[in-house]
Amino acid sequence: MPLSSQPLSVSSAECALTMEHMRKIKVVSRKYGGALRGESEAFLYAEDKETLRVYSPPGTVDFDHRTGTWSPAPDGLLEIYFKAKWYTVWHICEQNSQQNLIYAHISMPATLTEDTLEWVDLDLDYRVHLDGSMERLDEQEFDHNIQVLKYPPEVIAQARTACEEVERLYQRRAFPFNHQEQTVIYREIKTG
Repeated sequence: MPLSSQPLSVSSAECALTMEHMRKIKVVSRKYGGALRGESEAFLYAEDKETLRVYSPPGTVDFDHRTGTWSPAPDGLLEIYFKAKWYTVWHICEQNSQQNLIYAHISMPATLTEDTLEWVDLDLDYRVHLDGSMERLDEQEFDHNIQVLKYPPEVIAQARTACEEVERLYQRRAFPFNHQEQTVIYREIKTG
């Protein structure tokens, strides 16, 4: 089912506000090798030479290619994609699920075409729990996919270096792991 036929499930007032100030884009995640992983529509809030920042309000519909299902996201996110760094950071700024504060994916650098932001997920993830503790996830999946998806040595090295950087930055609560500041930005976006 093509994404363009799926509307965002957000209030019409919120859609009007965000569409007035931001560009709607499709966000596509892939596995290494190109297989589709997921897609959604969101709003490009800001772009500079290093980052792409995306606003994704609660109710944004996501398509999971692994399960073939659409589902509305319960939480509101401010997503930070990097053009040269090997990770992506999602701040859960509007909590409804009460699961995470931050979720970070080790990924290849993101690219933006006219209306599509694409990124490649390399399986390793970090969850920052509500109590502020950080947990690395999916190490076995990463090791498995090194063999199955044939990650080249340079991709493996970049992923490991990205893990070290994520952990170091989170310990200092430095950008992009400055959750309180990102939540303030999210609220400003939402209220216009």
